[in-house]
Amino acid sequence: MTTTSKTDGNLPARLKAAEAEQTLEDEALSIERMKRKALARKLRTARALASRMRVLPDGRRVFVRFSPGQRREHQVLIATFGTLAFTGLLQRYSENPLVSILTGILGGPDTLRVFHHLAAIVFILQSLYHAGVIVSTWFVKREPGSMWPRWKDLTDLLQMLKFNLGLTDTRPEFDRFSIEEKVEYWALLWGTPLMIVTGIMMWFPIQVTRFLPGDAIPVSRAIHAWEAILATLAILTWHMYHTVIKHRNRSIFTGLMSEAEMQHEHPLEYRRILAAYEYLQHIEAESAPPETRPAQPEPLNAQSQQKVVQNIGPAN
Repeated sequence: MTTTSKTDGNLPARLKAAEAEQTLEDEALSIERMKRKALARKLRTARALASRMRVLPDGRRVFVRFSPGQRREHQVLIATFGTLAFTGLLQRYSENPLVSILTGILGGPDTLRVFHHLAAIVFILQSLYHAGVIVSTWFVKREPGSMWPRWKDLTDLLQMLKFNLGLTDTRPEFDRFSIEEKVEYWALLWGTPLMIVTGIMMWFPIQVTRFLPGDAIPVSRAIHAWEAILATLAILTWHMYHTVIKHRNRSIFTGLMSEAEMQHEHPLEYRRILAAYEYLQHIEAESAPPETRPAQPEPLNAQSQQKVVQNIGPAN
């Protein structure tokens, strides 16, 4: 009877010990699952980075800058923007004698409006498609190399200004996208909805004035015209200079960039890609069958380890 009582008295303590042990096991499993997920994310990112490097038959290494889809988007943008700018500016300055002659050769104002509206429809559809790409890339897939602004962009801008003014010999090191590319991209994102909204207001003035005062139409016309002039000047001066004249960068058409260009224009991304490639080589060497595994896999150097741990992830 006494023995049974002692056993019953120790039962709560044993239950508590078992619960504590189970809790520790659950926590250990949870930590292990988190580690596996983190490793899986790191491997996916490393594979995505390493896939940007291609080795040509002659041994030269090239780097993928833009996918076929991105290149097609840019080609459509060139066609639509060029058509909109050309036909729009001809309508804006229709009173000019030379513009009037050119308009007559092209079929008259009505023909210009038709081409302008057709290009506008394609431009709107492309903008909606790109909005879907943004949501998918930035917020769903969380892929590295986004255009999202970062604090480093401000420091890069200041450093670039000093470099261009001759105040320093050190050029800022850029990752996947430079500060110039980000400024151009965000200017496009800012100007696109403005041009679409004001363009639709001018296209359907009667319907718009049912909800807005009549002054909204001339205001939208002024905004549309000056934004178009600003965008055209930016493309012809800033964009054309930085891509065609200064750098002679054809990667948006070929999709590829040479190793020398990558080292000069995007050194941070270049080093991240090499670090990811080295990391994957190390993982493959460790997981290879014993008969094919090297006697002792070459360890990652300190720089690669730091890149793998800290920098394999979303880039700016």
